[in-house]
Amino acid sequence: MLKLREDGKDVHESSGLDEDAHGGHNGLGVGEQPVLTLERFERLGFLIQFGEKECGGMPLSQAAPFFANSDPDMPAAPVPAAQVHDWILQNIAASLEHITEKQYAKENGASNVADVDVTMAEACANQGRGQSTSLAGITRSQTFVEGISKVSVLKQACDIKGNSVKVLNCHDSVIYILAPLRYATIYGCSDATIVLGAIGKAVRVEHCERVQVIAAARRICIANCRECVFFLGVNQRPLILGDNHKLQVAPYNTFYSQLNEHMTQVGLNTAINRWNESLVLGVVDPHDSLSHPAGVSDVQAESAACLDPDQFTDFLIPSWFGGESAQPTKDNPFQLPEIYMTSQRRRHLVLDDIQRAIRDAHLEENRKRELASALHVHFKDWLYASGNIRQLYCLQGD
Repeated sequence: MLKLREDGKDVHESSGLDEDAHGGHNGLGVGEQPVLTLERFERLGFLIQFGEKECGGMPLSQAAPFFANSDPDMPAAPVPAAQVHDWILQNIAASLEHITEKQYAKENGASNVADVDVTMAEACANQGRGQSTSLAGITRSQTFVEGISKVSVLKQACDIKGNSVKVLNCHDSVIYILAPLRYATIYGCSDATIVLGAIGKAVRVEHCERVQVIAAARRICIANCRECVFFLGVNQRPLILGDNHKLQVAPYNTFYSQLNEHMTQVGLNTAINRWNESLVLGVVDPHDSLSHPAGVSDVQAESAACLDPDQFTDFLIPSWFGGESAQPTKDNPFQLPEIYMTSQRRRHLVLDDIQRAIRDAHLEENRKRELASALHVHFKDWLYASGNIRQLYCLQGD
């Protein structure tokens, strides 16, 4: 966890960072965009610390994604000061949130307030170190959805143990997690659609390929993913770390009957959706010859593109999912941007025109039956071609 050192003020005055920030020769940089070198970045370690004080913490450059992959024989390129500023603010906010949770738990008699997925600060630190966090003494229960292949899975609130869920190594499946949770992790999945209910703290998605993630959450961290699409309702900027390729983001696109109730329970604000304000931190691995050609010192990590509005569609969750609610959610709680709403209206008009043309055709009864049969055959062909027939059978089996 990030901590401010008690003697931070004195160190700041003697470290020379004040004149650096104004573009001096030894500072954050020159010109219109100040930058920060590895040496200067390490000086911030006098002010902030990662890890527990008893363990001596860890070098700041190893906790951050900017210089974690630096090659000693290839000096790391300076990092824009604005990126460092955003990264520090993210970690300070997450650490303050964690401190508040610990204090609340103590006041309510909880003896163990640690969570496996504690803060976004640890997500950043983990990515820089290339390893997962191991916290001693953690006894909080979790729900695991692991090793699922070619099936559809539904988990509701009554099926969830603890306040976090981990979806691990699932492939070619559709997974519904329709419950209010604090944390969710998606790791090592491919060719899957994963729907998360309401996540009050953070979602972390790592090492996934060709996955669609639909999530309403306070924040999300995406690391080392390829060809994934994220339909998001998030209150904070999506954080993108590591070596990502062909990511796309889009506004939230679904609902189920208890969604509003679940979002209220975890404290999500539907008036704020920062789905398209991705914050990209770090550079790609210089030892990866595919993404980092020889002779290139440092390359900015790839961001996410906004999904083409003409490719945006609503995701329909079966109405019998989600349980009963006194005030059921009947539509998407997050407002769509105008460009996506316009595209949806256009498709609805096309569908209305087709339905009207069929109604006005004045066909004889035998011709109507032939038309209905043809539509049924084409729809069935589409179910098989798209793989949705398997999901339909799975849902009927449930």
